[in-house]
Amino acid sequence: MITRTSATRARSGALVFSLALVLLLGWALRIHDLDARSLWEDEGWTMLLSAGPSLGDVVRTMAADQHPPLYFMIFRVWRNLTGESEFAGRYLGVLIGMIAVAAAFPLGRALFGVQTGVVLTALLLALADLHIDLSQEVRHYSLLATGVVLSSLFYARWRRRPGRANRIGYVLATLLLLYTHYLGAYIVLVQALHMLLTLRGRRLGEGVFLLGAVGLGFLPWLPVLIDQNRVRWDNPLYYQNALPNSPETFRLVRTALLGHYYAILGSLILLGLVYLRWPRGEHVLRPAVRLRPLWPTLYLGLQVVVIAGLIVAINERRQFLTVRNFILLTPALAVLAAHGLANLPRLARAFLVTLVVIVALTTVDARRHYPDWRAVVGNVSTYHLPGEPVLMDVWVGDFPARYYVDRQLGPDTPRISLREWRAEYRELFLPRLLDFLQTHDAFWLIYWGDAPLDEYGGLIGEAGFQRTATLWVDHLGTPLYSFRYDKLPPTRAATFGDLFVLRRFAAPQTAAPGTAITVALWWTAEQPPPLDYSVSVFLLDAAGTLVAQHDGPPLDGRAPTSAWQPGALQFDAHTLHLPPDLPSGPYTLGVKVYWYGDGLPLPAVTGTGEPGPFAPLGTVVVGTP
Repeated sequence: MITRTSATRARSGALVFSLALVLLLGWALRIHDLDARSLWEDEGWTMLLSAGPSLGDVVRTMAADQHPPLYFMIFRVWRNLTGESEFAGRYLGVLIGMIAVAAAFPLGRALFGVQTGVVLTALLLALADLHIDLSQEVRHYSLLATGVVLSSLFYARWRRRPGRANRIGYVLATLLLLYTHYLGAYIVLVQALHMLLTLRGRRLGEGVFLLGAVGLGFLPWLPVLIDQNRVRWDNPLYYQNALPNSPETFRLVRTALLGHYYAILGSLILLGLVYLRWPRGEHVLRPAVRLRPLWPTLYLGLQVVVIAGLIVAINERRQFLTVRNFILLTPALAVLAAHGLANLPRLARAFLVTLVVIVALTTVDARRHYPDWRAVVGNVSTYHLPGEPVLMDVWVGDFPARYYVDRQLGPDTPRISLREWRAEYRELFLPRLLDFLQTHDAFWLIYWGDAPLDEYGGLIGEAGFQRTATLWVDHLGTPLYSFRYDKLPPTRAATFGDLFVLRRFAAPQTAAPGTAITVALWWTAEQPPPLDYSVSVFLLDAAGTLVAQHDGPPLDGRAPTSAWQPGALQFDAHTLHLPPDLPSGPYTLGVKVYWYGDGLPLPAVTGTGEPGPFAPLGTVVVGTP
């Protein structure tokens, strides 16, 4: 015989197991491909704003920005503990997002009782693509969503049982919300309206007191908010990604919130605004529909209507709308859809839950395509030589670009944001840039735009530079360039036939066995090359035996010789991997040029010597350091 106690324990065990599965699913979805995408502009900005070194420095930095400081302070502590990698930085968002998923379970129960709270709300939030996408960012939106869930949870609990713990929890959760993002004020406004519409007498007075406590807690930051708002709308840097009020924008928002299967989820949300009771013992299911208790559905409905309405109305005057702003609505929509599922008979509920899970796991509705700044800087780091400065003219793309320059090239690599220089030097920008360039023989320019660089006029050429390499990464049909510039050397290191002149080369004088060395070459063509030639760079021992070699078209095929113009300087680089058992001693560095069709090298001449199959460039001494 199964006792009531054992049945209760069995249900509790099943509930805990189901919730654990939902949390595991939510974590797996958020951890999947966490560092597959490059950091985008705002994530790079987060890395810069939270640099510190102390929490006080972070707060002062945020006071000059447009956001409150809480997330950036938390992230400062986090990066101190976990390091600077993309995975580590984004994993904080995953953990914060999982708190929201876990807290969605008691939120659904606090609003609609056990049936809705039994995993359904947590499951729908775990599957929400917008929440997944924003939990994978080094940004504050996952903390914003968690603040919405926690503030709503303690508000609903206080609404049912006004105890001390729920009052304190509400004040602290709402302060977390406001100190994370100013959009959290929309939730507080909805709560204030909900109190006015549903509470009377002493309870209303207590609600006003709680709102006053929240206001008192936010008061120290209020002067900063006022000061930030004075300049908020004057700096286009802040709102360059804003979208207009248009049917296309609203379709983007609808897809991000409800997915491409919005008809299913939208119907469940509408069904969640009522209560259905299914009489037993009847052959025909005729549910009884009722609206009470009204306050839970009114609270969630107000969130959807008021917040969406305010965002659209304000955007009409001050354009600030982005799809990620609507993360505020994700918890409310998840609770309503879960209540809609709970309204259905068990078989229909199981079918729809299965359908929603399958569709959610096989479709992606809110994953944005970021510019691949990791690959853009990777183009530079592949061929970068020590000491060469990296200039960035990519608007706010310089935020993530500088992160990757530091990671891939080292923090001591000179890097300059031309956007910041324009703002700092104004009419003196071009003279300042010319003075800087004249002190260098080479530089890299990361550029987002169409070549040629008309805004510089003839400044780069005036400083004596030629563009020697053009690399790019495609972003939705727009190239993100990595240009290399060098000054034309007056020397000739070698001549290959009547086609090519090796103007200069750079190679390490020493190397260790088992390491890789990079040999840089600067070429010009004497006449238009008729074919795509290959370059071979190699090391020979004292007996003339080949010990290391790299063959291929110039710049790994990115600078085919058939496209070279006579007299134009071309940069090339080849990496030689030395065998780990290579004996110590001097090795001859050689270069030859040939066409792969016949493999015959062009006659190479160095100095006044006789032509040979290759040009000896010097010696590399191999030894154990």
